[in-house]
Amino acid sequence: MSKTIRRGPLRLRPYILDGKPTGEWQLDIPPHVTMTGRRERHKFPSRQQALDEANRQLMEIRSKGVIGYDTIPLARITLNEATRQWCENEKRRVRTLKKRKSSLESNLHRLKSILTFMGKDDVARITSRRMEEFQEHRLNQGRRPSTVNADIIVLRAVMKWSKEQGFVPEVPTVEPIPEDRKRVELPTQAEVSLIISALPSRLGVLARLLAETGCRKGEAFNLEWEDVNLVGQGYVEVRPKEGDGWTPKTRQSERRILLSDGLRDALASLSTKSSYVFPGRDPDKPMDNFRKALAAAAKKAGVKKHITPQTLRKAFMTWQAERGIPEHVLQAQVGHAPGSRVTKRYYIQATEEAKEKAVFSLRVLNAPNR
Repeated sequence: MSKTIRRGPLRLRPYILDGKPTGEWQLDIPPHVTMTGRRERHKFPSRQQALDEANRQLMEIRSKGVIGYDTIPLARITLNEATRQWCENEKRRVRTLKKRKSSLESNLHRLKSILTFMGKDDVARITSRRMEEFQEHRLNQGRRPSTVNADIIVLRAVMKWSKEQGFVPEVPTVEPIPEDRKRVELPTQAEVSLIISALPSRLGVLARLLAETGCRKGEAFNLEWEDVNLVGQGYVEVRPKEGDGWTPKTRQSERRILLSDGLRDALASLSTKSSYVFPGRDPDKPMDNFRKALAAAAKKAGVKKHITPQTLRKAFMTWQAERGIPEHVLQAQVGHAPGSRVTKRYYIQATEEAKEKAVFSLRVLNAPNR
């Protein structure tokens, strides 16, 4: 009499080695219900442990939906292989100037966690439910909702390419994780002036550049003197460096930034011995860290707020919005794409000063005595 136990499509049986029972039990999972499309076998020390796992697997299979995995035709290509081919396609796009190298590098970084979790899955088995499982997995790892949502965007890009190649009939969708807007206490213009005064001269000019133009710290750090014009209307140009050098974040980031007369004169006072406007300890390399000096200057100036280069960028956009600068002009200043929702959603904030100015008082006429 067979000792095989069935649980739906799953089978359990004693594990036999060299014709002799080992006391262990083996769980056989057929290929049509696995994520990889390949048969899986797992061993357990006891019959009960094997049964428990079989029941758990059966519940999971049934929870996938009414259709069931056995009706989904396999693509016969794993996400690992699909991603490899997608990357080759994206590298061609980089070589033909249709995509930035930095953008592809960011994609590859995000794909690491995706492939660790589901790289062996057949692409046809990557469903909305599977994406939700990945979201849950990443949140359990302590990742922020914005990070997980960005991971999903890259995964869907690979799945979209897979659909174009005929590997999958459609691109699965998943509801994004709500992102709480992080509240940052912005410094006032007076507080930033105090911080700039508390910094060494060159770093003070750097802080002023960030606060008066809203440029990204990487744009400021990689600024070279050949990118700076100090004659007449001063300006700096954000542009990619030759060869495999630094590149701006996006195409919209390539721009000319006009300078105030005061900032132009401050830049003109700096040494030009290095090719970089703000060199690091090695004069042949750009500065790469400014946070500690900025935090120390804020403390020295008595500003009890967390100040970073990103804080100054947000402060600039907020001040410009309060001045009534049109959004399309502001986006051109800071290197955001025209019409981007990022500017308002993540950068412009309602300061306490603006809220105080917005207090409204209705003039109420005294009612006649009756």
